[in-house]
Amino acid sequence: PYKKSIHFSKKYRVELKACFHGMTESLKLFLIAVAANRCYSIFLRKFTLLDALVKRLDHIFLAVTMMLAFGFGFAGFLWPDAGISFRRLHVFLFNLCSGGTLVLFHISRGLGYTHRTRAFFVLSLLYATSAAMGWFFLTLLFSVPMVLLTESVRISRFGFLPWGFFRRDNTMTEKFEQAALLCLSLAIVIASLVIVNSEYLGWLNYPKLKVDVFFLGYSFPLSLITMSLMFRFIPDSKGTDGRSSASRYLGTAAFWLVNLGVIIFFVFIIAGWYAGEIIASVTLMITVIGIFVLFLVKAQKGQQKAFLLSGMSFLFLTAVTGVLYILKYYIPAIDQVHRFMLVLHATISLYGWNLSGLLIIIRFNDFPIRMNSLLFIAFHWIIVLVLSPLGEFSPVFSAAAFLGWVLVLGLVFYSRSGVKERAA
Repeated sequence: PYKKSIHFSKKYRVELKACFHGMTESLKLFLIAVAANRCYSIFLRKFTLLDALVKRLDHIFLAVTMMLAFGFGFAGFLWPDAGISFRRLHVFLFNLCSGGTLVLFHISRGLGYTHRTRAFFVLSLLYATSAAMGWFFLTLLFSVPMVLLTESVRISRFGFLPWGFFRRDNTMTEKFEQAALLCLSLAIVIASLVIVNSEYLGWLNYPKLKVDVFFLGYSFPLSLITMSLMFRFIPDSKGTDGRSSASRYLGTAAFWLVNLGVIIFFVFIIAGWYAGEIIASVTLMITVIGIFVLFLVKAQKGQQKAFLLSGMSFLFLTAVTGVLYILKYYIPAIDQVHRFMLVLHATISLYGWNLSGLLIIIRFNDFPIRMNSLLFIAFHWIIVLVLSPLGEFSPVFSAAAFLGWVLVLGLVFYSRSGVKERAA
């Protein structure tokens, strides 16, 4: 019979106890590691969901801002004595708040919506509100950090001095991107100087050296960033292989004509030299036609090309209506419809051409998106060319244009991605 108890020596009992204690500690450590890994997985999944939620909220805020911008364009017609400049909100919320934020977002695309991008968006909303209310001291106050944020993005991406404008190894896309950031900073600075002069000092007394004239300059950075997108799809304009193609020369010429042409055009506006305005406008229109032809012939096929071609068509119409508006000073017949011409010019520029570029930025990594491109473009044109201009004169068309704009924004922000389109 086996004995019910086995007696080990004291030495073996101590060793067995130590071995069992070591196994227990190892098991504890193993269980702790498993639990920690599980907690980390849950945290990572929750963090990923939170990050996705924050990104979705960023898009929602931008969509609502762009929707309100369009709506404020008709608010002055409905509430003329509201004591607030709805026209400034109309321009700022789209060009500066939404457009400026998306310019920074696009340049920092690898980082997504950064703290600098979100800070710029919030400050631009405060800037727009204070300017619309006429609280120009606050407008000047908010403009300082906005310039610093924009320049911090530009310097971190391109350096302090814009040597890239003159370097042959820089792509046309990089040139236009840096120009867009620099133009955004300069637009804020110049608008601030104009506010100081017109509201406080009054040193320079020019009829058009006013706040509302220079606020229109916030549209130019969006034009430059859209042109950077266009040259991204022109293979021969990249210029990184050491050779200069015809596309490269044409792109460089267009870059300088656009930038210098707009600067000279603004000088002529302030000086009130209408002949100079016509010369500058015609030069810019010819440049736009050249870029359009270059993009049409050289750009790679795709859904983005269809949207950008539509945008370039809007830009051409912007140039044509701009020239016709200036001709009112020489042709009396045009002067009779100058208000409608001005409304049409502003609407095409703001919500036609500019939206075409912002659409590409918003859905940059999602193409092709599940959308019938031709139907979307046709609907977009109806809103911009028909409903919106008529909405300036009729509440019925205002409501129709606003509902159509909400639908357009819904398609832009929330159409599904990754599905091959049916028409392009």
